[in-house]
Amino acid sequence: MHKHILFLLLLIVASTAKSDIYQPELKVEVNRVGNVYSLAAQFNSTLTKCAAYHYLTDYEAAKGLPGVVESNSVRQSSDTVMVDRVADEQVLFLRVRLRSKMEYKELPSEGISFTQLTGDSKRFEGNWHIDAHPQGSTFRFQGVWEPDTVIPLFVIDHFAKNGLKDRFGAIALLAEKNKTSWSNSCHN
Repeated sequence: MHKHILFLLLLIVASTAKSDIYQPELKVEVNRVGNVYSLAAQFNSTLTKCAAYHYLTDYEAAKGLPGVVESNSVRQSSDTVMVDRVADEQVLFLRVRLRSKMEYKELPSEGISFTQLTGDSKRFEGNWHIDAHPQGSTFRFQGVWEPDTVIPLFVIDHFAKNGLKDRFGAIALLAEKNKTSWSNSCHN
């Protein structure tokens, strides 16, 4: 119960904070039917398609995102990776620790899909697709999220529509920040 109350406070605080991560070319769309949210995001990057794929499959790189404390991956097969993530969210003076275990399926040079196996949501799954363009690549995300909480959905609606732009903005910035590292993985 304490986690649900803290999560509510987190949503309120996060949704009212001014974004420092805004990306003008970033598009984020959030829709809800019942308790299930459909999420879509898209942004352009100067990474080549190959470098963009290496970024998406560098699961430990998530530690460079705000709040992510741990991101540990274990390869299960040539195209399947299990990822355990731990994130700390600051809520006023309290810190909330969130955990998830995800299964990623890799489609070389095209993108990845993922499914949450365990974690703080009833359901979270989606995919990232990469399209090449003359100046680099376009990242496209589509996902489905069903929260596991007693928080009223109108509060979550506000967070989802306002806070996710910051989250995807941070993903876009991290891609550019470490561009050289992922580009060096490509032997074109």
